[in-house]
Amino acid sequence: MVDIHDEETTDYLLDLIHYKREILVKTAERFGLESEKTLLCSQGLDALIVKKQRMVKSE
Repeated sequence: MVDIHDEETTDYLLDLIHYKREILVKTAERFGLESEKTLLCSQGLDALIVKKQRMVKSE
């Protein structure tokens, strides 16, 4: 079982957020801000950010 307070988990999540942000920017540049691909990518990034905020809040 993985402890959500584990530093590796936090670091991994931060790395994933940064990666998803890069993908979002590239997707928006290629397909436009209002494309479905961009919106889906943005929603995925939002979910990761919310997860990270909840982890920090519970510490």
